[in-house]
Amino acid sequence: MSSMSTTPDISYCTKRTHTSRAPSSLLMCCAISLCGGTTPASATTPQASPFDWSTVDSQPEQAAHILRQLRRWRQPDRAGSKKHLRVVYFHPQDRKPLKNHVDRWHQIMADIRQFYRDEMRKLGYGNITLVLEQEQGKLKLHEVQGSAKDDGSYSYRSGNRIYNEVAKVLAQKGIDAQRETLLIVCGLSRSEDNKVTIYSPYYGMGADHTRGICFVADSDWLTIAGLKPDPQGLVLQVKEHRGYEPFSLARFNTTYIGGTIHELGHGLSLPHNHATRREAKRGTALMGAGNYTYRQEWRREGTGSFLTPAHAIRLLVHPLFSGTAQQANHSPALQLTSLQVSFHENQIHVRGTLQAEIPAVAMIAYNDRENPGQKGYQVNNDYDATTWSSVVTPQQEFWIRVGDLQDGNHQLRLVGVHANGSVVTHRLHYTMTDGIPDFDRTNQDIANITTP
Repeated sequence: MSSMSTTPDISYCTKRTHTSRAPSSLLMCCAISLCGGTTPASATTPQASPFDWSTVDSQPEQAAHILRQLRRWRQPDRAGSKKHLRVVYFHPQDRKPLKNHVDRWHQIMADIRQFYRDEMRKLGYGNITLVLEQEQGKLKLHEVQGSAKDDGSYSYRSGNRIYNEVAKVLAQKGIDAQRETLLIVCGLSRSEDNKVTIYSPYYGMGADHTRGICFVADSDWLTIAGLKPDPQGLVLQVKEHRGYEPFSLARFNTTYIGGTIHELGHGLSLPHNHATRREAKRGTALMGAGNYTYRQEWRREGTGSFLTPAHAIRLLVHPLFSGTAQQANHSPALQLTSLQVSFHENQIHVRGTLQAEIPAVAMIAYNDRENPGQKGYQVNNDYDATTWSSVVTPQQEFWIRVGDLQDGNHQLRLVGVHANGSVVTHRLHYTMTDGIPDFDRTNQDIANITTP
């Protein structure tokens, strides 16, 4: 799986760096408030709030707070607006689907659903998971035969062509592909003995909470059983973008089933992110390098992959998890009415107030360091973006504390997560030097994005 994207993004993990810490006595701040005044960097503590923030210190408390907000907003879905993930199986004109494709992908998607269910439970959100389109208790696969032969007409770069062919077939069934989230499984691989050649698209494309597209590859060797210990010690020779490389059967299935859930995450509008130091005790973030660690714990080869709390919030309100598309097409009309950024005890504090027509259930900050040689903050350079979240109080306040700080230029993406699944992003920039933040540019950003 390599890197190609429109939005969202795809694939490999970049090298991580360690944190530089500043003296805990230092406090710096900049702000724009409702009155439009600017507070220069100074020794100012965050203002007091009537909300008792100690009641949402823990993950279970935060989850309970968010769930209460959602219950107050949601109405019974009498219109039957429930949405499903559409899973499509694509194969060339002159080739049949790969062997046992229906049963294999039923089991693969069942395991992916179980992963999400388990992770949401651990984070306090209960029995919630991905909604699949099913038929008689089995995964419904929409089979699409391509218009071209398997003669090189389809390759890694054929995503747009395959999507157009899929959309045409779905339209004949009354399904508008532009209003759906599609997982397109491509039977574009060949197996000869232990040699596997993969030439399928493998990436996500433009997605939000109402639509998304992701492509993954199928192989005869892809099975849930293949994620478990292999007593025979089978070694496959796998070729995708380079020459043949040796893969154990377990590593092959971790990489390509893990790749499936990772790319599906992009199809569900999740960007990349990296585990914080505290989160890393649970394993590897799914939307970081988690495609390479999926289910490793089954083989006692590592701690496996996990869903970060920030991304659990985004999935909680996504129509394919929430079970409703209530007001999904409505703009949340988010406005940040005040915003303050300060530095205290080795953390950046982002506090603010907001207004929105669709309630915001949380605010997330993606702390993305600019990588060496990178121009701006680009897709596939964001694997090191750690995520930090805050609930939104009844007074429409939020308070995000960003840790694990390190020197360099950073983009702090503030993402409002709304009850209908929509998200709104604002960007702040700052620089850390010798563990001390410079908020000069941050101050300018705040002035541009707040709405008095």
